Amino acid sequence: MGWFSWWYVNAAICINVGVILYLYNKKKLPIESARVVGKLSFWPTVPFTMARLLIGLRRNWWDQVDQGVYLGGVPVVYFDHVGQLHSLGVRAVVNLCDEYEGPVEEYKKRDMQQLHVPTVDHFEPSVDTLKKTVEFINEHRNKGESVYIHCKAGHGRSAAVAFAWLLFKHRLSLGDAQELILSKRTVRKALYKQPNINQFYQSLQ
Repeated sequence: MGWFSWWYVNAAICINVGVILYLYNKKKLPIESARVVGKLSFWPTVPFTMARLLIGLRRNWWDQVDQGVYLGGVPVVYFDHVGQLHSLGVRAVVNLCDEYEGPVEEYKKRDMQQLHVPTVDHFEPSVDTLKKTVEFINEHRNKGESVYIHCKAGHGRSAAVAFAWLLFKHRLSLGDAQELILSKRTVRKALYKQPNINQFYQSLQ
């Protein structure tokens, strides 16, 4: 293969990958295709997600959004995130990642319970997921245990669950819940518009 052919093939691959990732981020892929892309790109892109913290585009890997409730990114064993969360009193974890089961063995070592509700990245959690996760959080909060809610970066899927928790716990309006969660952490600014969150909200009325 000549130099030009090598360059052409690699350029074509880069363009195709770029197009796929663009469509993935814009929620333009069918859910099954998005699931595959999410799993393939998860670990290669986690360092870029963490780099946002290092350069100041994100304040913390996690933030407290309510008493005993934390919202953030995927716990990375290398950085002892599980140990740090345990020291905060976290004994229960809600994992929204479809692409990663979570550091299960680390949780077992510390007697932490995980609820894994796989949700494809860039898709909102279902109403059933919102109800199930809120019940799980409420169960552990009633026992005085803190809960950590996470997806990959802690601003989309897991933020929707935290939003639902705030609606349930404090009986807030959609607008007030959006304002409150944004005051705690940088998350999607239009969570209050998500159809499943609105349906969950109506179920509380």
